[in-house]
This record gives sequence, structure tokens and C-alpha cells, in this order.
Amino acid sequence: MANKKLDICSNLTFKTLSYRKNFDMFVNNENIITEHTGNISLLNINEMGSPLIIGEYGFSVWDIRLAKILNINVIKLIKSHKNDNIYDEVISNKKEFKFKDYNKMIFIHTLVLHPDYRKKEITDEFFEFIYRDFYSENNIIIGLFMPIQNNYINADVYFNHKNVPIKNEITDKFENIPAVKYYELDKLKEINDIETIEYKLFILASRCGFNRINNSHLFIFNPEKIIERIKDKYRKFIDIFNNRFDFL
Repeated sequence: MANKKLDICSNLTFKTLSYRKNFDMFVNNENIITEHTGNISLLNINEMGSPLIIGEYGFSVWDIRLAKILNINVIKLIKSHKNDNIYDEVISNKKEFKFKDYNKMIFIHTLVLHPDYRKKEITDEFFEFIYRDFYSENNIIIGLFMPIQNNYINADVYFNHKNVPIKNEITDKFENIPAVKYYELDKLKEINDIETIEYKLFILASRCGFNRINNSHLFIFNPEKIIERIKDKYRKFIDIFNNRFDFL
């Protein structure tokens, strides 16, 4: 099983689209925010096939350093985004954040995985990707660990609007499959025990190095577990590499 997980993880790619505006469009001072959306894909290099989408994610990067230069009130700007669950909870727990101490705040609000890959350490790989690209001592990474059916913006998008392009191996054409069907999110809607779902999400957050803020759904990233995981992967790679050349 470990080798299978390792093989899956070694063939993952994270493809991210960034949306950035140098001028405000809808909200004053939103030019300090960059939105990121992306797909997690499993490569099929050996089979010469197309990458298979197995997950999606979304996060926002707030340039607090620039906000300080422009004398922007960050708390006021966050309040203007209060309709988003993650920012609503940030405002409710604003005493836990030292906004002036940060260069950037990274808000992770979306991570959806295909059910076949939810226990394959894909989540760990995703947070390693976030760590590699965005972590520093003056940045803070905040994750929203909330059941999707309670995250009303994500629920509306994934239950009612979003499609996933999947290649049909018979016709060799891409088909748009409703995300609610592809990710089997409709089954989550049938589960009434939200507390159990939350408990599993909180365990997952802790495993990936996140610490919970009060009784909220917000967790602050601590890099120690991810760094140790990277080191462990590197040691395994060296062992495999050395074993291949033992005959020399």
C-alpha cells in the first residue's frame, strides 16, 4: 500500500490559475488580493494518456505588506468579504491575528478530492505544495476546514454549477461531468451527522500540521510536520536510488 501511495504521489501535478487586478473593480482596495484556483491531476505518462483530474482547490493571497504601504485597513477589507465563510470566521476571531506582523496572508478555502483518492495522502501533497510556494516566517497560512455542505459559496458552485472535463477513453473526447456527481458530493448531502464529518476534517488538519483557532473552523499552518514529511520522502528516494545501483 505504501508503494502504491508513493507511486500516486510521485505522479501528481498542481496546475494553478492566478487572477490578479492592479486596480480595484468591485471593492475598494481589492487590488492587494490575488485569487488562485487549480486542479490536482494524476499523470498517465506510462500509458501515454491524458492527465486525470482528481481534485480541485482554491485559495487567496492577501498582500499585507502592500496594504501597509498604501495605508489600507485590512480588517475593514476582510469585513467587506464577510459573505465568504472563511472571512466571516476570521472577523469573529480577529483578536487571534496580528495583521501588522505579516507580509502575506494565505487563505485556503477550497479543497475537493475524488473519493478514490481521499485516503491516498493527496491532502498532504497539496499542503506541501502550498508550503513550498507560499510559506515564510512573515507569512501566515490559514485553512478553512468546514464540511462543504455548510460552506454555502462552495456548496452552490459544486452542487449546482461546476463541471469537470474528463476524457472518454472510447470516444477520445472530453465530457463535462457535473462536479457533484464526479466527486460524489451528493452523498455528503445525505449525511446528517455533521459533527462526525467535522471531527474527521479536524483530524486531517492536525495530521497536516494545522492548529485550530478557538472553536472555529479556522486552522493556522505550522510547517514542522510537512518539513519532516519532505525529509522522509527524500530519504526514501535516496534509498530507492541507491538500491537500483547496488549491482555496480
